[in-house]
Amino acid sequence: MKQQMTPSDVPQDAVERCLVEAMQGSGARAVALAGEEGLLLAGARGAGGAGSDGELALLAALGAGCADKIAGYAELDEFVDAVAGGDDFYATRLTVCDRTLYLASIGARVPQQKKIAAELGRILAPVLSA
Repeated sequence: MKQQMTPSDVPQDAVERCLVEAMQGSGARAVALAGEEGLLLAGARGAGGAGSDGELALLAALGAGCADKIAGYAELDEFVDAVAGGDDFYATRLTVCDRTLYLASIGARVPQQKKIAAELGRILAPVLSA
């Protein structure tokens, strides 16, 4: 008989819970975690946050690009403003299990990023080492 998995056994669910907890009390409306290519790995929405998975995917891609400092082009700045709805936009690079991931948020910077990276490393180590 196959053992039933709990949500914490599924890395995607655990990463999403980590992001939800990280953004609580921060003022962020939405948070997206992107891989090295800028693809959405997981996201979380707060009250008034990004409305769809597509918007979280855009946030993830922008986070990867902006954290790597490709910002500064007028067209990109306009796109960031459109995705962020005129709100503040933050992007940072995280090192998780010797891999580069990107964390982007709208509304406020997500605090304790080293702690988040450590938690993501704990969750993702079995997946990233495979």
